[in-house]
Amino acid sequence: MSKEYTLRWSAHPNIYNSYSERELSFCFTEPTEGVNEETGILLLISGFGGNSNSKVYSKMRKQFSDQHNLVVVQCDYFGQEFMQHGDPLSLDMSISELREMFTQEEIAHYFSKADGLQRLLNSNHAQPRAVRFKADLNESLSNFNDMGIMQALDNLTALFYVIEILKDNDYTFNTKKVIVYGHSHGSYLAYLCNAFYPGLFTLLIDNSSWLFPNFLKKLRGTSVSRGLLDIQIMYHYLATEMDFDPQLLHLKDLYRQVNNKCIIQSFHGSEDILISLQDKLAFCNEVSHCTLEAISEQEALGPIFKSAHHGLDADFLLLFDHVMNKTNFDTGTELIYTPNTIQTEMNTYQFSIESAVPLLHIVPSPHRT
Repeated sequence: MSKEYTLRWSAHPNIYNSYSERELSFCFTEPTEGVNEETGILLLISGFGGNSNSKVYSKMRKQFSDQHNLVVVQCDYFGQEFMQHGDPLSLDMSISELREMFTQEEIAHYFSKADGLQRLLNSNHAQPRAVRFKADLNESLSNFNDMGIMQALDNLTALFYVIEILKDNDYTFNTKKVIVYGHSHGSYLAYLCNAFYPGLFTLLIDNSSWLFPNFLKKLRGTSVSRGLLDIQIMYHYLATEMDFDPQLLHLKDLYRQVNNKCIIQSFHGSEDILISLQDKLAFCNEVSHCTLEAISEQEALGPIFKSAHHGLDADFLLLFDHVMNKTNFDTGTELIYTPNTIQTEMNTYQFSIESAVPLLHIVPSPHRT
């Protein structure tokens, strides 16, 4: 049976909070038969609603490790806890809005008690009702869902830590079998990781990445429906108030500065409303070694894909197997990556490796206003 280890070590300093020190929890799974010169490394990156403790990701780490001879790495990255479900909620409607849908007695029953939301969900409603809540996130500069730089750096740090652990234990692994696999926002972070340290990854598997995290510009909304009742939950992230760099965070702009050598296998649905198939195709066509497989409603009949919408309702395990079974890897023992600089109108981003882990130095542009 594969062996899993969980560690908590120093993380990349917080670039938003005077480079303050912080810690990072990460785990890695090694094959039952141990690590050899054919063993690769896989970095798993979850998106909204997923984390390293999710059952599906725990299963993926164990199964992929033995089935594909991989050391599988995953971390709980910067601000990830604000991307989950289960945050405290506050009503985001005025009393006049409520009176349009509920009687005074119902308002007292549903909205003045601690268990009011559960009562609301458990009741039968005779007419359509849409009730809006907001998530009480309590983000701060020390930890928030930045949807970009810090999240990518945490994933890279976890990966480099595991690489260093393997080296310290005199393990030889296949440096030409370094894979990153993400879903939705996790795929987007995979693209950032590949761009920040080009040459590190051999294969990037993308399920429904967007080209830019639009929740930096607008509220994120989720909904739960029970019969005629629709519960809407709005997330106002601190990152929307930050001075983010669009040239760094938009993949189309970013990859114009990347000499990409990583094989990119992208899967995208024809009905995806978060990022259109046409825009994704245009991006992939501009990036070397990128192949996009468009999934239509006719093709989304299982077992791998069950939807042509965002995320494809994909079976994460079968999708990974599908790509791995048609990919041939070279073998090597030398890990090649060099310091990297990305220039935008706002900043110069200098990515290096110090003490075996990633380090980002940001130099503001002298022409920045």
